[in-house]
Amino acid sequence: MRRGKSDGLSLLLLFRVWLGIGIQSFGGGTTTMTLIRRNAVDIHGWISDEQFNRDWALCQMTPGINLIALTVLVGRQAAGLRGAAICLAGLLLPSAFLTALITAGFVQIRDLPSVQGALRGVLPATVGLGLMTACQMAHLPLQSSQKRGVWQLVFALALLFGSGAALWSGKASVVEVLLIAGAVGAIENLLAARLWPERETDPE
Repeated sequence: MRRGKSDGLSLLLLFRVWLGIGIQSFGGGTTTMTLIRRNAVDIHGWISDEQFNRDWALCQMTPGINLIALTVLVGRQAAGLRGAAICLAGLLLPSAFLTALITAGFVQIRDLPSVQGALRGVLPATVGLGLMTACQMAHLPLQSSQKRGVWQLVFALALLFGSGAALWSGKASVVEVLLIAGAVGAIENLLAARLWPERETDPE
């Protein structure tokens, strides 16, 4: 169950959690997003699984760094504007400090065989984290689509794999894919409402 502002969420707890996320965010954006989802949805229940997916989709449509935008959205929903500021500070402080520290030290050790081997091991691990998070995020919309009928499930799968293929081909930008997918989804929803007016169009 989601805990929010009305539940008196401790700002200290919020800062401690996001400081932990910032400290553990090695390996790039996929690692950070996995940690954010695990803490915000699975452990603390500040937002629902569906809300996380919606927030992440919204972040894809806005300019700037997506993970920072996601941090602000989650923090605001958990504890208002102060929560957004606290979460952002917790996420950025460790990375700013460690980046400066690592940059200074990495120059001295970057050519060591052990360091090169460690970097080769980190890359597959971050890809695995990204795949796990993607599967978790895809589960809810696909499950909702299945409940609404076979056609909805087929439509959702087509959008999922079609969007991935369009980006993989390099012929479409992220913004173009999201705008087209949003337009197709809106048109499908309107057509479904006309053809099957008795059908529930809201997955919730």
